[in-house]
Amino acid sequence: MSDLTPSYEPEAGQVILEGLPAGAGGEARLVPVAGLDLAFDRADGHLSRAIVDADGADGPGEPAAAMLVRLFGQEAPGVVRDAASRPGESRVLSPEPGLCAALSSLARLDAARATSPVPRSSPWWAAEAAELAERAGLQARARAEARQLRQSIVRAPVEPLGPWLARQPSPVPGLDVAAEVERLEKDQVLLPGLQWVLDPGLFPEGLFQPGLSPHSDLLIRHEGGAGRIVVEAVLAPGAECAALGRCQARLVDPAVRRVLSHASFVGAGSRVRAELPLPFPLDELLQTWVEVVEGEDRPVRSAKGHRIRRALRWADAALRAERGPAGLAPRATGDDWAALAAVAWDRCRRDWESAGDTDRAFLAARRLAAIDPRTCLPEAPSTTAARLASRAPLQGPTYLAELLGR
Repeated sequence: MSDLTPSYEPEAGQVILEGLPAGAGGEARLVPVAGLDLAFDRADGHLSRAIVDADGADGPGEPAAAMLVRLFGQEAPGVVRDAASRPGESRVLSPEPGLCAALSSLARLDAARATSPVPRSSPWWAAEAAELAERAGLQARARAEARQLRQSIVRAPVEPLGPWLARQPSPVPGLDVAAEVERLEKDQVLLPGLQWVLDPGLFPEGLFQPGLSPHSDLLIRHEGGAGRIVVEAVLAPGAECAALGRCQARLVDPAVRRVLSHASFVGAGSRVRAELPLPFPLDELLQTWVEVVEGEDRPVRSAKGHRIRRALRWADAALRAERGPAGLAPRATGDDWAALAAVAWDRCRRDWESAGDTDRAFLAARRLAAIDPRTCLPEAPSTTAARLASRAPLQGPTYLAELLGR
């Protein structure tokens, strides 16, 4: 565990407890109670930040104060209150290892659930989340997940679980890990100027079903003869048509933050498409991005912002591949999953480099080197990167929903 140091943000009325920042995999966030927002490193699980609503001398509200006591000890609410009322007088706080580990596990499960090819509505996500919430003492969250579990399972099996599961329909389409790796290696030179990312923060939760990597989250075709780009996406089971109607695919030029073309999605069944007319040939611009957003007024991110979001998605894909979840691709071998993890960490490294983040690019290269010893690894660019690199990555079983594939 790392110590966290408080600082006060008067404009937001919040005390921010900062620890060792998250690495190449980014953060998994969790709001255990109102007024407290936690962020954990997705690779090694450490608590990197806690944001507490604490405006003025009153300090944090009762639920947040109680959780702070459980997580950091009896002095924690006073430390937060002092940070808000007397900025500059800060004392570090250290999280209690057991509770921190339970909260971290739940946060990282939530992050994996949001981007998994297994729909977030799967009862097995709810079953695991309920158990982790119970372990962390989050009774309201545990009850909510248990309700979802009861609603999802129409009848409990009266036979051994294995045969019962084998007869249940799988919402996950047949995924081919080896083919994914082959496409990644081939397509990296086909469309050098056209990029894309399906960012779950830009559209309604649970609307689209992700693929094995950012590359297969969307199917992109450049039909030069027709002067258009075709964008295809897969809807998650139970996705709302009304939510899809609020979304659009768009082609943007991040250099000038401009929307070049946009179109709504159409189609029947689970696969939908949008056709983006090209105002001019793609090779006239150095780089364009396809993205999916809710609403027409969403600002266009910079090229750096796009690279960061995709670096995080590559890391997410790499962490999933390292777990080798058998239920997602039963025919995949351990070598197939290792190859996907290696390609994903390498793409993650490239995007962090393009975004100008040498620390996280180095950390992604470290993860790649653990899979492929041929990787040339430079020295750590900073003491922060060296500290993060010294922390052991979490080793553990895959998530139940991905193990079962349903």
